[in-house]
Amino acid sequence: MFNTVAIIGLGLIGGSIARMLKKKNYEIVIRAYGRNPELLQGAKEEGVVDDIGSINKIDCSGVDLFIVATPVLSSIDLIHSLLSSDDLKNEALIIDAGSVKQSIIDSIITHDKACQFIGCHPMAGSEKSGYQYSSHSLLGNAWVIITPHDKNNESDIKKIETFWKMLECNTIIIDAQLHDARVAYSSHLPHLASTALVDSFDSIANNTYSTIEPFIGKGFRDMTRLAGGKPDMWADIVLLNHGNIVNALDSYINSLLHIKSIMQQAAQTNDRTLLYKYFATIRQKWEKYNE
Repeated sequence: MFNTVAIIGLGLIGGSIARMLKKKNYEIVIRAYGRNPELLQGAKEEGVVDDIGSINKIDCSGVDLFIVATPVLSSIDLIHSLLSSDDLKNEALIIDAGSVKQSIIDSIITHDKACQFIGCHPMAGSEKSGYQYSSHSLLGNAWVIITPHDKNNESDIKKIETFWKMLECNTIIIDAQLHDARVAYSSHLPHLASTALVDSFDSIANNTYSTIEPFIGKGFRDMTRLAGGKPDMWADIVLLNHGNIVNALDSYINSLLHIKSIMQQAAQTNDRTLLYKYFATIRQKWEKYNE
């Protein structure tokens, strides 16, 4: 389907895609581009990619599929650059892996070659970043959300859907605006909640880790793991999806205030049943998403 693939940004996601591609089809030619090409040398020596180069000098000739796996703001510039290249094949397709979709589509929709870009978002990742943490197993059974726009044609969308399924991913096709609204709750809000918990805890820790360490258990580490994400990636996400994220934060704050109100009411009346009913209701809701 795609004989030559260019991956721009060989980090956690880009590297995992490259590994899975080679696992599925060792004959495929993979070109990898990054800000520091020398850091990609290890991937070439491993046989995960065939050629490496600078993100500032991308060779578009002969490439069937471009995968842009960089932070969202830089992705916008890169996609524009690819679409504007004289060497871009008419049948070549460009996809991304970003967590915000509508901003990218808005930025390219008036381009003459906009039909060659199809938005994608693999719902896979980690708080860790970099090629050294990439793994073909990262994508296994993960969902990939495909967000086509009005200028895409059905045959190209089908090609991209088939591509992700070949990598053992599940796919769903939805509108970009709906994607951004939903991931604000399912992906972006959890990161901010984790960030806020770290900030809140640090205010009482007061730089005395040695005395506070005994109180840090698995629950705290699980809840705060996401706060270790890349700052440049999250700065882009929050900036470009701020409206949806603010709505999600408002909803979350209201839930926290509701918990606080129930706690206060139960404490005033010594009503354990009130607390039990609340936690039992939440557990039932939790079970819907953890079957």
